[in-house]
Parts: sequence; C-alpha cells; structure tokens
Amino acid sequence: MKRIAILTLSIGSGHVRASSVIARAFQEGGGGLEVRVFDAINHAQPWFRWLYVYPYWWMLRYAPRLWGRLYERRHRKNHRATAPHWVFRWGCRKVLRELRSFTPHLLILTEIGAAEIAALGKRKGWLTAPLLAVQTDFQTEPPWVQPEIDFYCVGSAAARSQLIGWGISPHRILVCGIPIDPVFALPHDKPEILRSLGLAAERPVVLVMAGGMGPVPLDEVVLSLERCGLPLQVIAVAGHNGEMRARLKSLQGKVALDLRTLGWIENVPELMAAADLLVTKPGGLSTSEALAAGLPMVLTHPIPGPEQRHVRHLVQHGVALHAPSSEEIPQLVLPLLRSAEKRAEMARRAKELARPDAAYAVAQVGRALLEKASYIDLLASPGVRLSESSYVM
Repeated sequence: MKRIAILTLSIGSGHVRASSVIARAFQEGGGGLEVRVFDAINHAQPWFRWLYVYPYWWMLRYAPRLWGRLYERRHRKNHRATAPHWVFRWGCRKVLRELRSFTPHLLILTEIGAAEIAALGKRKGWLTAPLLAVQTDFQTEPPWVQPEIDFYCVGSAAARSQLIGWGISPHRILVCGIPIDPVFALPHDKPEILRSLGLAAERPVVLVMAGGMGPVPLDEVVLSLERCGLPLQVIAVAGHNGEMRARLKSLQGKVALDLRTLGWIENVPELMAAADLLVTKPGGLSTSEALAAGLPMVLTHPIPGPEQRHVRHLVQHGVALHAPSSEEIPQLVLPLLRSAEKRAEMARRAKELARPDAAYAVAQVGRALLEKASYIDLLASPGVRLSESSYVM
C-alpha cells in the first residue's frame, strides 16, 4: 500500500478544506492508498505559533495595511521564505518526525509554510518522497519556489505565469483550479431548497459570508443591505466568530430584512444554490465554490495582498463586483438584484471559469508522480483540462 501525506497549516480554513477534498479524491480513485492529512500547527512548538502564526492574525485584525506592505515587499524583493529556516526546523520538528515515521511515497503541500517545511525536510534528507505543491489562491508568491518541489498544481493561468517568471519549468506546472468539493457544481432544485430552508421564492436571497481569515464587519454589511430598500432575505454566516454572531443576532427584528444568522455550518452548497447573490470576503476557496455554483458575487473587505489580487482576477472575468467599503455595497447590490439578465450573465461566466474538478486533477497528477510516469509531461501541456471522469489512471 502506498502512502500519501498532505501537509497543511490551519492558518485559514481554506487550506484544511482543500486538503480534505484532495484526500477524498485519492480515496475515491481506489488503488489501496493510505492518505493522511497533517496539520503542522497541531504539531508545532507553542513558540512557533507565537512567532509565526499569531503575528499574522494580529496584523490582519489590527494592522492590515502593514501586512499588505509586507506582502508586496516580499513580491518586490522576490523573497523565497516567509521565515528563517530555523523557525521551521525547530518549531515544526515534531511534524517532521511524524512525516518521517509515516514514510510517505508522495507528499502534497497545500499551504505556503507547508511547502517550506517539506522542502527543508527533503533538503536535509529527512524526507525522500516527491513533493507536489497545491495552491489555494488565484495568484502565487515567491516562497512557493523551492527547488525540492517536483510539481505544482495552481489556481489560474496567472499563477502559472508567475512561477514560470520565477524560473519554474512550464512542464512542472498544471493549472488545475483551486480544490473544492465538486458538490458545489451539482444541479439543484432551487424551489425545493428554498422550501426546505423556509425561504420565500418571490423575495431575493442574499448570502453574506466572512470566510475563515481576516475580520469582516458582517453587521455593517447587513445594515448596508437594509439601505437597498428591497424585501431581502439575508443569510449571514458568522462561522466560528461567536462575537460577530451575537452582534448579528442583536439585529434580528431591528432591521427591515428577513435576517437569518448562522454559525459554523456544513450546508454551504445548499445555501449557495438558494441565493441570488453572495456578498463575501474574496477567499480562494469560498470564491471558487461560488464560481462552481454559478453564484454572482459582490466582494468586500479583502485581505491586503492576496485577496486584493483575487478581486482583480474575478472582476476582470466578469463574475464579481468590488465594494471597497460597506457603504458602497447597496449601489452594487441593488442593480444586480433588479436585473435577472445581469445575474444570469455573471452566472454563465462563473460556470465557464469554475474548476469543480480541481481535486481530481490533483489526484491524477499525484498518481502520476507515484508511478513516476512520463505522463506528467502530458498533464502540464498547454490546454490540458482534466475532468472527474478522467482522473483515474
């Protein structure tokens, strides 16, 4: 039995969700594989969290512009590391020991720090498996460029071009899309879903989400939607943010909206199928899920750096609009909700841009690496687009 390790850092929920769907894609393909997800943060030394993880979260919450400047400087200076190597070597030595004990035949990396950890382990001779980097953004960053990485699965053609510009061979890169659960692309009976959720078919439904990283004032977003003056049904998903959920609940009955407030949920595909519009922070996973669902988006409060680039990517493709602040949301939402034709066009473009088969494409590349197949060159050829039905080799 061949063993596959998927290494991630649960800095944001998207990396963990992507790891999970990739693992399932391998398991659905059969072949007697043992697939295990390793979260480096769960194994890291406490000081690693304080030095590497918590400052990032602090900047996102209290000094986002500082984080944006650091991000852009990393790009401008072409920095190939997010932290000194000793931080990973000593802060993540337990996960390196766990990986060495598991002795994977293939190691998949779904977060930028995970790529640096694995590259360090291979450089030192502690790991020998091929390394497959799987990115969960529409753009990439210089620290992903590690000579020990054998192959890249990226979220867009733009990310592929960036890696080529930094010296990676085009034959080692495949544009797979961002790995999501393919259930988002399944057809749904919208009237039935609306009935099951207790929503009225004759009133617009707006889904509001914050993603797993970065503060988003969902209460301000909801208040801005009230200014549209339409009889909206608003579903606000606060995730694990208990404080924000309480603030949203305090608005129920006080705003001229049918407001439903939810915490962490598992039925996001059904909510997207029910919604006419999504107002969200532009995370890679959540926007990719909306693309697969054919759901028009209004993007707001992006994390400086990567998510600002997501905004440009999605707006340029005509699948989203950008509201720089909560105050500007109504002037974008109102025309969209009044024009079924505009929403239909955005939904059509979203479906064209979507890659709901991305996890299966990653699994196909992974199987090729396991078999050391020359087929890997074919996978990286321009124009290749894999589907769920073609991923089993």
